[in-house]
Amino acid sequence: MSEGLFEEQIGRLREMKVITRQTADGRGSVSFRNFIIEFPISTKITAGKILAVKSLQNDYLLLEVADLLPVHYGMINLDGSIPKEIRDEVMRKVEEDWGRNDEEAWLDVYAYPIGYLLKIDGSVEFYKGYSPPIPGSTVRILSKELYENFVCDKNGVDIGNIIGEDVKLKINMEKAINYHIGIFAFTGSGKSNLTASVIRRILRENKDTKVVVFDISLEYSVLLLDQLISSNSRLISTERLPLNKVDAGRRFIRTHVIPEEISDLKDEIRKSAEDLFESNKIRQLYVPPEGSTYLTYGEIIEMVRAQINDKYTAFAQKPLFGLFLKRIDETMRQNKLTKEDIADTTLSPVIDEIESLARESGLKETASIFAFLNALRAYLTSEVQEGEEYDIEKMAIEILDSDENSPRLFVLELSNIEEARLIVGQLINQIMLRRKRSYSTNPILFVLDEAQEFIPFDTKQKDNSDFSSNAVEKLLRHGRKYHLHGLISTQRLAYLNTNVLQQLHTYFISTLPRPYDRQLIAETFGINDTLMDRTLDLEVGQWLLVSFKAALPHDVPVFFTAPNNLEELRKGIQDSRPSSPI
Repeated sequence: MSEGLFEEQIGRLREMKVITRQTADGRGSVSFRNFIIEFPISTKITAGKILAVKSLQNDYLLLEVADLLPVHYGMINLDGSIPKEIRDEVMRKVEEDWGRNDEEAWLDVYAYPIGYLLKIDGSVEFYKGYSPPIPGSTVRILSKELYENFVCDKNGVDIGNIIGEDVKLKINMEKAINYHIGIFAFTGSGKSNLTASVIRRILRENKDTKVVVFDISLEYSVLLLDQLISSNSRLISTERLPLNKVDAGRRFIRTHVIPEEISDLKDEIRKSAEDLFESNKIRQLYVPPEGSTYLTYGEIIEMVRAQINDKYTAFAQKPLFGLFLKRIDETMRQNKLTKEDIADTTLSPVIDEIESLARESGLKETASIFAFLNALRAYLTSEVQEGEEYDIEKMAIEILDSDENSPRLFVLELSNIEEARLIVGQLINQIMLRRKRSYSTNPILFVLDEAQEFIPFDTKQKDNSDFSSNAVEKLLRHGRKYHLHGLISTQRLAYLNTNVLQQLHTYFISTLPRPYDRQLIAETFGINDTLMDRTLDLEVGQWLLVSFKAALPHDVPVFFTAPNNLEELRKGIQDSRPSSPI
């Protein structure tokens, strides 16, 4: 019945252990099951392989290989208590024996359960659960076909090659976007390459999805240059626009990061930048000098509370201000508004009611409550003067435009980090407010590179990090029901808003040198520490994908090699200029 489902090599389950350690924050403990399996020394096996062992309920318990160690019988009891001459002689003979007498050596394979069982009964079925394995029983390696069936989404998007398997890794990109994505790795591991590669696949496969990239490093307009050229797009900067296409091309080359691997394409990149300018895809973003342009409900509530707490406010007016707060709360509940939402004429009936009650109570026309209500009414009913500038409101309208000819890719180049935080917060808040009022199912993905700058653990009001962090947290907490999603990329998890991290269901992980970062992910997904430590051995462009009920059909960690975005960029530029002699 199981013929063709497993590879020929078999092992034996020798030992089971439970390892307990402190959690990354030091507030508790976490335990992991570990299984030690003996395989023949000649077995071709790597970290990430999926094994199957008979369980007590007669189905196969699935294990993932975390590490392996070659063992020789001659060295089992060799320790420091044995005289050095004997140790040297034993190790010399063991060294000579390797490769000649496989019967004396084997592989100790360390694996852990991934929470799935395999049922083989006329058909193959994977299901969630755990049943203790039987010690001493046979352990099998899943065949390539069964492994691919278990790990990959058969109708998914190809994002690379699985390490150690001749299998393309296919994920459900729509679900990955829907449940938010995180990309975490140390400097130089290829975060930007993977992010750009994921974006170009979203643009290609998810035709209704729009992508907004917040770029403080000025690199994504190069990494996605062919996409900016070939699709309806916007390259947005806070800097003054060049006067002509020649100046635009020169400035682009001078100010942007051009990877060494494509340095021979500088002329083509410059010409492409000129094309962007000529096709009117480059915009200068106007940012009002006074900062936040709109009052939120939270700010109005604080103003009313300040009136109540002000010692100069007459006692006769304070109950009316208290009633005003109550009516604001009722209005927000009825309209499902939050403190971060921008205030508008929805409050006008409340203002009229409080003013009418104030007059009925006999307050004089000079009472401060009338001045406050009149000023608030004037603000809420005032018309915003429309200018020709491309501002955050116009950008939000363009991003939300569901017309098939509207721009799909927006790259915002934000070199000033404090201003960037303000723009990120305002744009996200604007789009969420407008989407609530005019619901649409067209997905919008916000990409935050160097996310630690926007959602730090320790936020401050004076540098706008508190504003941007609150906006991003709101996006990831509540955006999914409005089809608004996030992808964050950063070097350090320890420096991020933990409320944001809890909303991510799909993690791409490469080299993370600091133990805290690896332990945090291990605890989040229940992954063995040993498997997480294997990420230290990954080369540039190699990743561990971990997804909880999102990108993959089953919650299983997968090591893979991502496509080279620069090669895809080179091909895209060449295809856009077929006559170019590159």
